[in-house]
Amino acid sequence: MGVKLLKSQRLYVKDLGLNDASFLLELLNTPGFIQFIGDRGVRTLLEAEDFCTKLRDNPAIHYRVVFLQSADIPLGIISLVQRDYLPQPDIGFAFLPSHFGKGYAYEAASLVLEDYFANQKAPIFATTLEDNVRSILLLLHLSLTFERSIVRDHQQLLVYKKDPWNH
Repeated sequence: MGVKLLKSQRLYVKDLGLNDASFLLELLNTPGFIQFIGDRGVRTLLEAEDFCTKLRDNPAIHYRVVFLQSADIPLGIISLVQRDYLPQPDIGFAFLPSHFGKGYAYEAASLVLEDYFANQKAPIFATTLEDNVRSILLLLHLSLTFERSIVRDHQQLLVYKKDPWNH
């Protein structure tokens, strides 16, 4: 996946870099990230830098940071992760709580989906916990449809899917 800058009227989305480590440290330790995505055990800036490097070095993981253009501040991340239990990548998102409810996640995820479908003629998936209502609503708003429920790591996950011809 390239080093492409994606832009909308309010946002820009770029590949995760080492200079995003302090933002990632903050995001990974928000209550919502820990509750719905998982505790990554990243507590220091050095650990966040190491985590960034691990993410960037893994070809199955592609993290993009979402920035507010007007203030040039990071708001959240959109990820594409090839999971061993899905045939195509899983799109994910996480935003700082102070930026909830402003349409940023939808706007940024739409950019990433548009870019994905321009380059891939294959479906995309998303997984979420059944009590992550905000995530489910966003997936439905992005026109992903519920496909099935699975159990991974002792957790019930809902699997959503979007086909390239329905985007």
